[in-house]
Amino acid sequence: MWFGITREERGTLHARRAAFTLVELLVVIAIIGVLVGLLLPAVQAAREAARRMQCQNNMKQFGLAMHNHMSAFGSFPPGNVNYDESGNRFKTGGWQHGQNELGWHWLPMLFPYLEQPGMWELVQRCEEERADQHISNPCDHCEYFAEFEHLGREQLASFDKCPSAPSVSGQFSDGSYGLEALAKGNNYAACWGSGDMLSWEEQETRGAFGTYYVHQDKIVTLGPPISAGDRFQNRNGMQSRDFTDGLSNTIAMSEIIAAESQTDIRGVWMSPAMGATIFSAFRNPNSDEKDILAACGEDIADVTKPRLACEEERDTAAIYAAARSYHTGGVNVLMADGGVRFVTDSVDNLNIWRPMSTAQNQEVIEGQ
Repeated sequence: MWFGITREERGTLHARRAAFTLVELLVVIAIIGVLVGLLLPAVQAAREAARRMQCQNNMKQFGLAMHNHMSAFGSFPPGNVNYDESGNRFKTGGWQHGQNELGWHWLPMLFPYLEQPGMWELVQRCEEERADQHISNPCDHCEYFAEFEHLGREQLASFDKCPSAPSVSGQFSDGSYGLEALAKGNNYAACWGSGDMLSWEEQETRGAFGTYYVHQDKIVTLGPPISAGDRFQNRNGMQSRDFTDGLSNTIAMSEIIAAESQTDIRGVWMSPAMGATIFSAFRNPNSDEKDILAACGEDIADVTKPRLACEEERDTAAIYAAARSYHTGGVNVLMADGGVRFVTDSVDNLNIWRPMSTAQNQEVIEGQ
């Protein structure tokens, strides 16, 4: 006996207490569910914070590349080089669409400064091969020939991709726009200013990048023999002294989202098109308004978050692609001095966002 309890009864009591009751089990499960519910958002937020930081680091590498280019040539690379007829100075399609006198744009020009010697060699080989051609477009020519490894068909390495953005595996192909089999996946775009494709023509809307438009006589010699000169024009981008608003007050780059649609140009790194490698601050980041593009995937569902539905416009320069990202509440921006900031979707468009996108309009940016 032990306080009136036999050895057999004590063993039975211990056996009974070895298991949980149903109520206790349900309480434990409920507590675990609450903890998981509290922890999952925190884990997801931590992962997104890490992805956003990696995205910012990618942009800083672009900033270093731009300034290394400036050290070498005295300026940022031009947004693109165009020596076509004046009616085509804002167009970026292929030769079948009538754009057949184009040079290179800013992204390939930065390959030497982004540790991409192999890609830069392909660019140079293609340029050397087309040196005796008057009518040429790198998006067509370099992509078509196997001797240049069909330059433009494959995605670039991870340096041009934001980790927060879903991967895009398809290619852009639109025969009516004159371009086919061009890889997507790029998530970074140079700032074209606060207007449309001709923002670079007006001081009030000019951004850190724009078209270097020049008469064909400055690029090619009609001969005989025909020979082409410098289709890079590295020294004819924006110089440091051209940023009269200040390098630290001017956006050089922001984010874009590549669209899966086959006929949508957004995210195509080989193209200088609006939405492919350039954006406009005419509309706010992640705007609910549709992008207006020269090559629009009109089959994209008209939903928000992200808003990728678009409209197509090929006859005029009234083309706009907003900065867009998968970050919660805004986009990363690279300033022309190399600094990186986060700008919210609700930023004041007229008093902050557009003034930040222009380099020479002498605005006073409120709230800074």
